[in-house]
Amino acid sequence: ELTLRRSYSVTRHPYTTNLIFQGYEGCARVKSAHGARRTLCVTTARSIDNQPTTMLSHLLKENAGSVIVSTGNVLNVSDLRKKAGQKPTDELTDCLRSTFAEAELVEGQQQPRLVTRRNNDLKEKVQEHQRTDIKIGAKIFLNQYTEGGLAEAVEKLFDTLNVSYLDNLILAYHPRSAATDNGVESNGEVKEGVIEWAVGTDNAVSQLKKLWSTLERYAADGKIGQLGIADLDVDSMRDLFEASSVHPTIAQINLAACCVVPPQLQEFCGQNDIQMLTHSDPQELLPQQVLSKLELDAYHATWITRYQVHIKCRGVLAGKGFIVGLAHN
Repeated sequence: ELTLRRSYSVTRHPYTTNLIFQGYEGCARVKSAHGARRTLCVTTARSIDNQPTTMLSHLLKENAGSVIVSTGNVLNVSDLRKKAGQKPTDELTDCLRSTFAEAELVEGQQQPRLVTRRNNDLKEKVQEHQRTDIKIGAKIFLNQYTEGGLAEAVEKLFDTLNVSYLDNLILAYHPRSAATDNGVESNGEVKEGVIEWAVGTDNAVSQLKKLWSTLERYAADGKIGQLGIADLDVDSMRDLFEASSVHPTIAQINLAACCVVPPQLQEFCGQNDIQMLTHSDPQELLPQQVLSKLELDAYHATWITRYQVHIKCRGVLAGKGFIVGLAHN
């Protein structure tokens, strides 16, 4: 079944099952020799910056509901490698655009639907090395309270990488109603050494504790080595630490507030063997205005996972990517 946007020609190579589309943009619904049904986005080649996303929008119109988008190994995409030093949201946006430009919708009976990149070498890169020779770290971004969403993010990460163990996982939970730009402002200026988390949000700490208990189960089962938390003030950190059976061993603080590390937080982390790290991620990594630019106005992000795979002995980054859970509004 083809949805045409302009004239096209289709060629089938005699020795492969691949279809080669020339002068064509649209969607092709194909069935493999194994019976798996997939819908492919086909676009003409052009730069990522000018790549339209209407192809994915067309796919999702008839498949409204929950969708998971997996970018695969973005280190394997030449246009993305040229954009080092981007802001985190810009990086994610370009990775999504690139994925949508060569997207594959894996069809199944269950929600959520999976949109992934064709020609993805992520699992091969991971399996090139013994598991003990690589280090896998991830960070999960949540802007709404959802224990099920957090568990889904972890399980999808295991499935995407084809592993059963993560070396470390950091949780960044910023309720959307309280999410702001990085740093705390006073009279328009960022206040150094001040961290305020989930200000004005009721029950944020109790919600965080429940989310943390979800991660604790993975740690207790030996599936996650270290657990970390991002952007907590010292009081919230103390509450979480005292209530947890698996304590956080990593505390991330934003660069906007780290020029002067909050002394009380630094003291608490030092006393409890919590490693302090910095980051530059915004509190909301994929805001609605970005989804609108991607022509996904009808969806919102329920969770986002960013992962990295390092080769231990050389410290080389072998794989990197994003997985995004989207829900229909």
